Amino acid sequence: MFCTQCGKKISMDDRFCSGCGAPNKNFQKEINVAVKPEEPKPEKAKPEEAKPEKKIYHAEAFPKEKEEVILESEQYDYRALPGKEVKGIKSIYMIDFFSRLTGKSNIPMCIYLILNVGIIGLICSAFLALPIGWGMAAGLILYIASVTVALSPIGEFMIRYQNNCREIRDVEVVNRLEPLFREVYYKAKKQNPEISGDVRLFMNEDKSPNAFATGRKTICITRGMLEQDDDTIKATFAHEFGHLAHKDTDRLLVVYVGNLFITAIASLFQIAVMINYVIMSIVALFMDSDEGFFVAIFNAIASFISLIFVRGLMRVWGALGTALCMKTSRGNEYEADHFAFTLGYGRELTLFLTALAAYEGDKPRGLFASLASSHPDSKDRVDRLLELEAQAQ
Repeated sequence: MFCTQCGKKISMDDRFCSGCGAPNKNFQKEINVAVKPEEPKPEKAKPEEAKPEKKIYHAEAFPKEKEEVILESEQYDYRALPGKEVKGIKSIYMIDFFSRLTGKSNIPMCIYLILNVGIIGLICSAFLALPIGWGMAAGLILYIASVTVALSPIGEFMIRYQNNCREIRDVEVVNRLEPLFREVYYKAKKQNPEISGDVRLFMNEDKSPNAFATGRKTICITRGMLEQDDDTIKATFAHEFGHLAHKDTDRLLVVYVGNLFITAIASLFQIAVMINYVIMSIVALFMDSDEGFFVAIFNAIASFISLIFVRGLMRVWGALGTALCMKTSRGNEYEADHFAFTLGYGRELTLFLTALAAYEGDKPRGLFASLASSHPDSKDRVDRLLELEAQAQ
C-alpha cells in the first residue's frame, strides 16, 4: 500500500503516513471505529525535491564528442530566432564582400589589396617572363583565387589553426562559458538576424585577456579571459558579435590569407637563394683557386644581400599593411563597441577597457598582437562609450 499524497510505502496498520503525515484512509475503513479518533497535529510535510533541470549539450558552439552535459537556458534559444536571408546579387559571397569595400572608410584597405595584386603581378612577370600587362592579369587572378579561399570555411580553419584556436574540451570551462555565450548570441541575433545561426566558440592558450572574431562563424577567446568575471566575458562576446554583425571579419581573413600568400612567395624566393648559394659553392670548389675564391666570395655576398633585402622588404610591407588597415580597423572597433552598448553591455565593456588600459600582465602574441596594434587607444574607446551612455540617459 502507498500513501495517496506522497507515494511513500505504508502499512495497513499505519494511521498516518510517516513521510508526509497524511491520514491513511484505508486504515479508517478497515478498523471502522465508532468514535472518531483524536486528530494528532500533522507533521510538517517535507518539501518536494526540485526536479533537476533538463541537461543538454549544444554541439553548435562546442565539440560534439563530449559525453558530459551542460545546463540549457531555454530563455536564450538563439536557434529559435528567425534568420534574415540576403537576396539578390549580394547573396553571392564574393560580390557582397567587394561591394562593402566601396565605402569611404575602406579606402586604405583597398589600397593595400591593390598593392598586393601589383606585387604578385610583378613577381609573375619576372619569374614567368611575361609582359607587365599579362603579369598583372596573372597576379589579379591569383589574388582573387586567394581571396576566394580566404572567404571560404578553409580560410576560417586556416586562421584558427595558425593561431592555435582549439575547441573547448574542459567541462568546467564549457559549463561556465556556454550560458554566457548563449545569452549574448541570442541578443545579438535578435538585434541583427543576418548573423549566422552556426557561430562557434574556440579558445587560445594566450594568457592575456583578449578575443577576436573571424569569418562569419568563429569567435575565439584567450584563456586569460577566464580570469575576468562573467559580465566582462559577456561584454567581450557582445563586442565580437558586433564584428560578425558588421562583417568586419571578412576583411581580417582577406588581409591575413593575402599576407600568407605574399609570405609564401618570399619564402620560396629565400629557398631559391639558398639553393643557388649551395650550387655555386660546389661549382667554386672545382674552379681554379683564384677564380673559385672570387666566385665563392661573390656568391656569399650576393646571397646574404638577397636574404636581407627580402626579409627587410617583408618587414616594411607588414608595417605598411598595418598602417593602411589601421584606420579601417579603428572604425570597426568603435562600431563593435556601439553594438555591444545597444545589447546592454556598455558599462561592463567600459570597465573592461579601463582595466585593459592599465593591464601590465602577459602581452598578446601573434594575431592578437597585430590586432591590438591596429586598435584605437582604450581610453578613446572608453570616452566614446561614456558619451553613448550620457546620450541614452
